[in-house]
Amino acid sequence: MARALETARATMYRGYDMRYEIIHDRPGRIRFRCGKWLFAEDEANGVVAALKQVEGVTEVRYREANGGFLVLFTGGARSRLIATMDGLDVLALPTAPADDAVSAEALDNRFQLHLAELILVRLAKRFLLPPQVRAVLVVLRALRYGKEGLSALAHGRLSVEVLDMTAIWMSIFQRDFATAGLVMFLLRISDVMMEYTHARSSLALRQNLAICADTVWVEQDGIEVEIPIAEAQVGDLVRVRSGSLVPLDGTVVDGEAEVNEASMTGESTLVHKAAQSTVFAGTAVDEGSILIRVDAQMGDSRLDGIVDLVENSTDRKALVQSRAERLADGVVPISLGLFALRWAMTRNLSQAMSVLMVDYSCAIKLSTPVAVMSAMREATKRSVVVKGGKYLEALAKADTIVFDKTGTLTNACPQVVKVLEFNGWSEEEVLRTAACLEEHFPHSMARAIVRSAEERGLMHPEENHAEVEYIVAHGIMTSIGGKPACVGSAHYVFEDEGVPEPAGLIERLEREAPTASTVYLAVDGLLRGALCISDPLRPESKQVVQGLRKRGFERIVMLTGDSVNCARTIGAKLGLDEWHAQVLPEDKAAYVEDLKRRGHTVLMVGDGINDSPALAAADVSIALSDASEIARTVADIAVMNASLESLLVMRDIAVRLMQRIKSSYEFIVTFNTALIVLGFVGILPASVGAMLHNTSTAAIVARNMRPLLPAGE
Repeated sequence: MARALETARATMYRGYDMRYEIIHDRPGRIRFRCGKWLFAEDEANGVVAALKQVEGVTEVRYREANGGFLVLFTGGARSRLIATMDGLDVLALPTAPADDAVSAEALDNRFQLHLAELILVRLAKRFLLPPQVRAVLVVLRALRYGKEGLSALAHGRLSVEVLDMTAIWMSIFQRDFATAGLVMFLLRISDVMMEYTHARSSLALRQNLAICADTVWVEQDGIEVEIPIAEAQVGDLVRVRSGSLVPLDGTVVDGEAEVNEASMTGESTLVHKAAQSTVFAGTAVDEGSILIRVDAQMGDSRLDGIVDLVENSTDRKALVQSRAERLADGVVPISLGLFALRWAMTRNLSQAMSVLMVDYSCAIKLSTPVAVMSAMREATKRSVVVKGGKYLEALAKADTIVFDKTGTLTNACPQVVKVLEFNGWSEEEVLRTAACLEEHFPHSMARAIVRSAEERGLMHPEENHAEVEYIVAHGIMTSIGGKPACVGSAHYVFEDEGVPEPAGLIERLEREAPTASTVYLAVDGLLRGALCISDPLRPESKQVVQGLRKRGFERIVMLTGDSVNCARTIGAKLGLDEWHAQVLPEDKAAYVEDLKRRGHTVLMVGDGINDSPALAAADVSIALSDASEIARTVADIAVMNASLESLLVMRDIAVRLMQRIKSSYEFIVTFNTALIVLGFVGILPASVGAMLHNTSTAAIVARNMRPLLPAGE
């Protein structure tokens, strides 16, 4: 009874004429309805934010159509939610900017409302306005299409805009206002669907990238002041504490912190940051507090560069999309020619209009880009960011896939399994010194060495080496106690640095760690140690390789800088067609280029800085979440999870997208050809032809917005 009375009271006026009704009330779920048009967008966002702050609330959804708030919660949050709603003042509602979740729902709501509004307005005009008024409104709306068509003609283009203009104005000249109105209505429906798909795809892509804070704490004369992030300038000192995102690229000037750089490097291992360390926007301070000097304003950070690249990705059209748009404009003269021919033959404008009302261009020009953008949106739902439609087309066509090994086919968490000592050093000295140097660099192999030293309790609180220099794809150079030191690959240590290779080194490695990758440590011109690192295969690697072969990849190749034994073992376990060991970065890119010259369409999958040249050279490239920032930036497709199974998902999406585009094209050509023939011989009236043509176009666009893969696949 008390609960019923409380629900009844909740339906009455609240505060300053704030009315709401509880229309759904179950454990863990309650829906408040406040009424349509009550909230401006920022006010709705403010109410959502206020409800989210209630302890126990897990999710809040706002529906613009009826001013409703659906709240999901745990525990005893119900009474606190009602108290929050009771405390709202309709004359001073809280406001807040939209977060991505609110924006997505707002887009969905606006699309539904816009679609319903178009239909209702058309029905209202049809049944409430006299024919003369409807005719005037049709003419006024047709002015826009006339302007677009004349603009195209002025630029020497016989495009789809010219065809639309001709069809609409010919109907008006014949006083067939109903047909002209129907054509414009269906064209508008297609436009709304296209705009919604474009906006939803762009938003979904952006949601997969990190989002920085709205405000920052700037230190001014020893006092911290909170200002909007947009007002932060280069050189400002910004304080970032535990649990906060780094808002802008900068350099640490004071303090220490453990920073999670997964948004940039894909690795969740915390990175220690101290004075002179560089930090990037979108990374998170897990523990500690740092003061950073801003190096780049909002909009200029590395993260913003990635976001902008994705936002502009719709400009990177698939070739099939560009061809479809050229074809759409190319068939316009044919439609106009058939219209003129039929008019000349019959001297009957109404019969000639039957041909003009039907064309291929509208459906072709709308359906293909909608299909591409919908596929990109679907990819984002599966934690994959595709930076342009043309990469999906290339992925569907690819017949060769080239893998890097470390961090791609293998786990990004390798382990030191053996430490070999040389020239008077002990295992402990080798591991301690290598860890002291490697801890400065966020690479999976370096982390393995540092982690192994920590597990053995080999600490190095006082560093006696000079500043270390990282040489991409080779290793580290520094000096220890004034003596030159280097850590890296065999090529770097023995060939580039000229360190003599001890007799029997290869035999010893093959005997004690035949499948391990090896990092060498040299000090004062002599090899002091070899660290053998096990790089176990990802558990799904073999299954994914088999799945890729079933999906049409004729050649599966692995390129690695590791030893021949290591590469041979992995190649045999996975059943690869080819493997190449001790490959330098430039050699990887050259190999990819050679495959392309031989007529192959190449997909490259990599994760490290040394893979970036090959990623850029391939027809299409993919980087997993374990990849370095530069690899993820260079790659055409970025996977936001660490599973190779995403490769199978993306191949399926790409192939099915091309199949969908082909089937849509075949239907458009077949169906509209039939309509044109029927109209040309005088069987199909112009109004019926226009309705069938535009309805089929809207249906094709709607079909192409559907997911390519079932939800559970």
